[in-house]
Amino acid sequence: MKTEQAPSRALPSRAVTNARGDVVLSSEDARRLVAGLKAIRARATARTGQEDLDHIKRLSWLGRAFSFLGYATCVLGPNPLSMALIALGRFARWVVIAHPVLHRAYDDVAAGDPAWHSRTFARGRRRFWDWFDWLDASEWQGQHNVSHHCYVGDERDPDRLAVNMEWLKKRSKLVRALALLATAGTWKWIYYGPATRKNAREGRGRAAQAAQEASGDGWTPAALLDREMLLRSYLPYAAVHFVILPLVFLPLGRWAALGVLVNSLVAELLSNLHSFAAIAPTHTGLDIPIFEGPARSREEYYVRQIVGSVNYRSPSGAADFLHGYMGYQIEHHLWPDLPLRQVPQVAREVEALCREHGLPYRRDSVWRRIVEMVRAVVSDDKVQVARVTITPAEARRAARRVGGDLEVTRLSA
Repeated sequence: MKTEQAPSRALPSRAVTNARGDVVLSSEDARRLVAGLKAIRARATARTGQEDLDHIKRLSWLGRAFSFLGYATCVLGPNPLSMALIALGRFARWVVIAHPVLHRAYDDVAAGDPAWHSRTFARGRRRFWDWFDWLDASEWQGQHNVSHHCYVGDERDPDRLAVNMEWLKKRSKLVRALALLATAGTWKWIYYGPATRKNAREGRGRAAQAAQEASGDGWTPAALLDREMLLRSYLPYAAVHFVILPLVFLPLGRWAALGVLVNSLVAELLSNLHSFAAIAPTHTGLDIPIFEGPARSREEYYVRQIVGSVNYRSPSGAADFLHGYMGYQIEHHLWPDLPLRQVPQVAREVEALCREHGLPYRRDSVWRRIVEMVRAVVSDDKVQVARVTITPAEARRAARRVGGDLEVTRLSA
């Protein structure tokens, strides 16, 4: 399946992309690209203000409304409506709210409100109101903001799904598909929890202990035996959602209490599936390259964010919400601390800039991206390793004279 890309038209100076995903552009073009990106960000920063804080607050209360209605309808017993509503509320709390807040997107407009500042959000007692999940906010912030965003797509990125599951290539395709489905349904529990703990231990200089946990390449049962993670994250979350809340509903009858328990358990599975489908396909596909080695310059870093990510088609604000605003993954990786209200406008400007410089700007339906993600994990094909090369102007002109992908490969070899 082909992914939608910006149309190609002749320009005096353009990036060249070969079939493998290698990108070559001149140093002059790279500087102009970065200058254009800085200008886009400056305009977005100038627009940022109270309206952005009001916007995230509305999204927050929308997510809480889904959760409230989900639990309120639990008096009906186990039912799909409650399951879906609770799942959507949990998805919104993580992907729509906690994600941008912990990226410092609202620090400048929070006006001292601890609910919207990255240093106080979900910290201490606030955890139970701001974002009560399997994950510890500070640990996830370090693992995601640094380990993933700073090294997107290269060997230091712990979130390379196709690479992390490459060991399954030795198994049958049915086993690969079932393993992917199991991962999607439990990934906060079996992947993100251990990954954030490992990152926190390494950050404190305890790499020897971290090596016994889940590595960045996958998960081991030993990770679930980590005492600190059990006490700080897993047991409190499980106790509240699967023990205390059902007991709270017990005065309304056993059927209501059973409804809370069953609906909450199924909602956990649905929420994981939803967040996995919204996030993982934006970096995983046979048409999305991984990169060889670290970025060697700021220009290369920005090109990697564009080439190594893909956006979803998003026809409305409702679709943006259901995508968790991950439909703008390219812009999110360029500026993780951008308030959500600014992202759709910025996306149009980034696409135009990519078209000007000949860079692929991928945008596709979420369903097609899910298919591409499944192909990357289940098929026998491997994701290509690509390179980004910033060449001197003279070499760039020589490459254009020779023409063809062969010269691009030579330049990037």
